[in-house]
Formats: sequence, C-alpha cells, structure tokens
Amino acid sequence: MESHQVMLLLGSNLGDRAAVFAAARLRIGETVGPLVAVSREYETEPWGTFAAGERQFSFLNQAVVARTGLSAFGVLEAIQQIERELGRPVHDSEYAPGGERLYRSRTIDIDILFFDSEVIDTEQLVVPHPRFPERRFAVEPAAEIWPEFVHPALKISLKDLFNSLL
Repeated sequence: MESHQVMLLLGSNLGDRAAVFAAARLRIGETVGPLVAVSREYETEPWGTFAAGERQFSFLNQAVVARTGLSAFGVLEAIQQIERELGRPVHDSEYAPGGERLYRSRTIDIDILFFDSEVIDTEQLVVPHPRFPERRFAVEPAAEIWPEFVHPALKISLKDLFNSLL
C-alpha cells in the first residue's frame, strides 16, 4: 500500500475545545492513519466575516500530520465524517449578497492543508489549502511541526512563510 503524509488543521470555537480536539485526533488516527506529528494548541482570534447574529468566540487551532494509505479524496471523506460525529452541521456555509463567505462558530473544523507535495484543484477539494498563506492561525502550527516542508505552489518553506508573516 502506498503511504502518504497529510497535514490537517483542527479548529474549534465552541464547547470543550480541548476535548473535541482529543476526540478528533483519536478518530483521525483510527480512520486516516497514525499521527506522526502534532503541534501545540494555539488560541487565536476569529478570522473572516461572521454570519449575522454569530458570537465570535476565540478559536483553538492545532496542526497534525498523519501517515495514510488513503487518497486525498479518501482523507476528505474521513474528516467530513469525523466533523459530523463531533457535531458539525453538514451545511454550515453562508454567503453575503456580494458573494463573500460568512463564517459560523463551530465545534470542529478539519481542513486538509497539504497532501504530500501534491497540488489538487477540483470542485470538491483544493490542496494546498487556498487561504493557508494568509492565515497565521494555520501557518504557525504547521511551521512548528513541519518547518522545512516546501509549499508546493509557493516554493517556500513553512518556516520561511511563517517568518514572512511576523
């Protein structure tokens, strides 16, 4: 079986965030593959524009790297199932009249940041994560655990990308 490395970003701003992360890491290990690196947990301010009436609680973010035999699409399916199991609604995206995405508070959000050094651009999945370079809350934990990894589209190490955000 072919082995891949996938970096995921966990995010949560509702409920017992640390307990949700522990459950997510356990399920990732069971369904995606063994975790080979885990960053510390980072407390971060909300990012983006939230939907009307949404309270904007601080987020907890953490990056993890798993070794997997799944394809990128298999990983996507697995993490979406984990999100549902941990209380994330199936459809929680909302858009402003001008097309800007509005964010909602959530118990768990799991994004694929990188899948090996592949570049994937489909309707269902875009890897590397398209907004990764502008999100310090993603870059910092990723650079902590995989500093020498070179972003396949930007051709810059995660350590150098993080340093450029300082």
